[in-house]
Amino acid sequence: MPALVLVAGVARTGVIGDGETIPWHYEQDEQQYKSRVSGHPVIVGRRTWASMTDVAGTHPVVVTSTPDEYEAENATFVSSVPAAAEAVAAHGETGYVIGGQSIYSMFLPYADRAFVSELPAVANGAAVFPYLGTDWTVTGTERYDEFDVVEYTNEDPLPPAAAER
Repeated sequence: MPALVLVAGVARTGVIGDGETIPWHYEQDEQQYKSRVSGHPVIVGRRTWASMTDVAGTHPVVVTSTPDEYEAENATFVSSVPAAAEAVAAHGETGYVIGGQSIYSMFLPYADRAFVSELPAVANGAAVFPYLGTDWTVTGTERYDEFDVVEYTNEDPLPPAAAER
């Protein structure tokens, strides 16, 4: 099975978005994000997928409760963690989980690592990044001019096949 890695930009308030957009812009964060996920499949919720711009070289694996209702030449639609892991495996060894909030929560127990941009923005919004939990430890920090990217490792991830279909 492929590695599943969470990637998120998180404001000081825990916010990852306001429901429609990301309420900040950090050029270095955007660059490191694109560099990290480029060439890999990305796991994303349907609403986030509909509002995002494609990152070169990625293959979106879109999680939706109604995958049969959607079709796109450059995306795969699935309805479960195991199906998403299978779709990622068909396109690479690592899949990056890029949001939104419910997708982060759904994949959190199955993820091996997380790269969290800790941004200085103080933003209000309805979408927040979930608490990682006690099985996660900090294994590295990349410092940038305005923010840090903290790498976490999940000491005991569940296998994606353990999730209900």
